[in-house]
Amino acid sequence: MFIMVPMSQNTRCLTSLVEKCREENEIGQRIMILELINRLLPIETKLAIPSLITNSCVDTILSALEVRLSPPIYNQV
Repeated sequence: MFIMVPMSQNTRCLTSLVEKCREENEIGQRIMILELINRLLPIETKLAIPSLITNSCVDTILSALEVRLSPPIYNQV
């Protein structure tokens, strides 16, 4: 049996922005969305975004964010 932990409003917003960033094709727009996501993150989890960034780098950052934002799943026996 799995217990789902409800997501906070901020986490839902961040998850939505990550999805929007993944769907965007233009690198300039992707970077703007990524910077917005970074501004919404708590200070202790802010990202160090390099000044020269590629689509591959954005995808890597988004994947790491998705792992951080996904709620923990507890397995009960």
